Amino acid sequence: MPGRRRSPTALPARCFAAALGLIALGACSPSRPPADPVPVTASNAAREPPQRAFYAWQVDFPASAETIAALRRNHVQRLYLRFFDIDSDDDDRPVPIAPVELATPLPQGFDYVPVVFLREHVLRHPGPGGTDALAQHLWREVLSIARRAALPFNELQLDCDWTEGTREAYFALLRAVAGKAHAAQVQLSSTIRLHQVKYRERMGVPPVDRGMLMFYNMGRIADGTRSIFDPEAARRYLGRITDYPLPLDAALPIWGWTVVLRDDEPHTLLQATDPAELRRLQSVTLQRDGRYRVVAPTFVQGEMLREGDILQPEMVMPQQALEAAQMLAPVLAPAAAPAKRTVALFHLSDAVLARHDDASLGALYETVR
Repeated sequence: MPGRRRSPTALPARCFAAALGLIALGACSPSRPPADPVPVTASNAAREPPQRAFYAWQVDFPASAETIAALRRNHVQRLYLRFFDIDSDDDDRPVPIAPVELATPLPQGFDYVPVVFLREHVLRHPGPGGTDALAQHLWREVLSIARRAALPFNELQLDCDWTEGTREAYFALLRAVAGKAHAAQVQLSSTIRLHQVKYRERMGVPPVDRGMLMFYNMGRIADGTRSIFDPEAARRYLGRITDYPLPLDAALPIWGWTVVLRDDEPHTLLQATDPAELRRLQSVTLQRDGRYRVVAPTFVQGEMLREGDILQPEMVMPQQALEAAQMLAPVLAPAAAPAKRTVALFHLSDAVLARHDDASLGALYETVR
C-alpha cells in the first residue's frame, strides 16, 4: 500500500482508504452501453434542476482544453478542487501533502470550491495546539493557494472518513474552521459517507452548513461484487437519507480503478487506471476472465508490481452511473429554497469523459434534483 507521504494521483486518497480490508474483486466488462434518454421521474419532475458540478482531483489544474470544452458543453457551473491532503509526517505531526498547482489565470465561468482531504488518523494526533492550531494552519494554507491563483471562493469543503472514535475531534476541527470561514463569508461543507448517514446516532451530524453525500464506495470488495457502486449494498442505506438533518448535495461515481491482487489477496489500488491503459503495458497479459497478469516486474503509478500479480479493473460505465442516480433521486429531500442542490460527478479526467458522453452526463444531472 502507498506510504503516507506519497503524492495523490487523479483519484483521492479517500477512495483508497475506503478499500482497506479488501477481500477480492470481480472483473467487469469494458463494453460501453448506449446512453439512456434523460429520465425525469414523477418524484422529482417539479424540482429545480440541480447545479452541475465535477470533482477535480488532479495535482495540477486545469485539465486539457478538450476537458474544459466538455465542461462548458455540459453547462457545468461548479468545480470542487482538491487543494491538498493533510497527513501525518514521521513525527506524527499534521502536514499538507501534495498541494495542487493551479494555472493562472484559471478558466472563467466556474464557481470553484477548495477541498481539503483529511486522513482520519490525523485526528488522533492533531499536533501541538490541538485542533485549533490545525484549523488555523489549514485555513492559512487554503488562503495561500487561493491567493496565488487569484481564486475567489464562497465555500470550503473538508473531506474525512471520520469514525465514532474520532467524531469529537473532527467536529471540533469543523467548528474551528467554520469560525474562520464564516468570518470571511465562506460556507463550510463536509463530505458524508453512507454509513455516517445510516448510523448517525453513533457517528453524529457534522456542524457544517451543507453535506455532500458520497453515493459510492459501498463496502468491502468481494468476489462477484462491485466496490464503487453496488446496487444491493446501496439499498441498505436508502431508508435514512431523506430525513438527514443537513441540506444534502450529492456526488455520483463515474470513475474506475484497478485492484492489485498478490498471492490471491488485495495488495493495493492503481487509481484511475483502466483496461485501455493496462493493455498498453508490455509487462502484462490479458486473461480469459478479463483480468491481467503481470509477467515481468514493472512500475505503474509508482507501484512496483511483481511477476504473478493479478490486476483487476473496475469501471463505472454510463448505465451503472445512471442506476445510481435513479436509486438516489427519490430519497433525497427537496432542496430548501432559494438554494439549489448541487450534483457533482467524481471525477474529472479525459479518460472518464471518454467513457461518459454528453448525453450520459446530462442524464445524471437531470435525474438527481
